[in-house]
Amino acid sequence: MESNISMQDVSKRLSRNLYMMMGTPREDTKKIWKVSELSKASGVTPCVISRIKNDTEGKEKPTIETVVKLAKALNVDPAELLK
Repeated sequence: MESNISMQDVSKRLSRNLYMMMGTPREDTKKIWKVSELSKASGVTPCVISRIKNDTEGKEKPTIETVVKLAKALNVDPAELLK
């Protein structure tokens, strides 16, 4: 089965989903995340988080490790950030 999804599309999805998850309180946490708070919780630098969050063109290519760290801090499955 072949997929037509590009890395740019995946990066755009990550950006959109991270933006939404940081700004939308989840039922279990009731938290809206600041970049600095997510940085402390995830171990990902504020600069990297900001670049991913604001990447509307899909140019950022974060590592899987970064995606996993962010997902863990946000208490979501890493796949949720990429779909």
